[in-house]
Amino acid sequence: MNIFTIFNRNEIIKEMSLYSIDQHSVLFQQDSCGNFFYIVKEGEFSLYLNNKKIKVFKIGDSFGELALLHNAPRSGTVRADTFGKLWCMERKNFKKIIDHINTLNHQENKKYIAQIPFLSNMNN
Repeated sequence: MNIFTIFNRNEIIKEMSLYSIDQHSVLFQQDSCGNFFYIVKEGEFSLYLNNKKIKVFKIGDSFGELALLHNAPRSGTVRADTFGKLWCMERKNFKKIIDHINTLNHQENKKYIAQIPFLSNMNN
């Protein structure tokens, strides 16, 4: 599910900051703590796993959510291939949005289950 389908884009943008990134900069190292979610506005950024390049992120791509969702170390290293600009969202704001999405999903699921005759007599 795309978070932009649930939240007003302007509300999400309020929670993000735009940063300019120099070419060859390392955004984060594999196994480091994750504090940000990223969306590429300009430039190209490469993902390395164990020093092997496996993916390039371009305009509109996002990354960094796994470490925030699972409170786990970064699974790879990301470096800027070119000068770029990134929209960044801090962990606390990302978590707030995800928690809200989960609440909405839970409410929607409850409504759906209540409409199924076989399950409609169950306790909440």
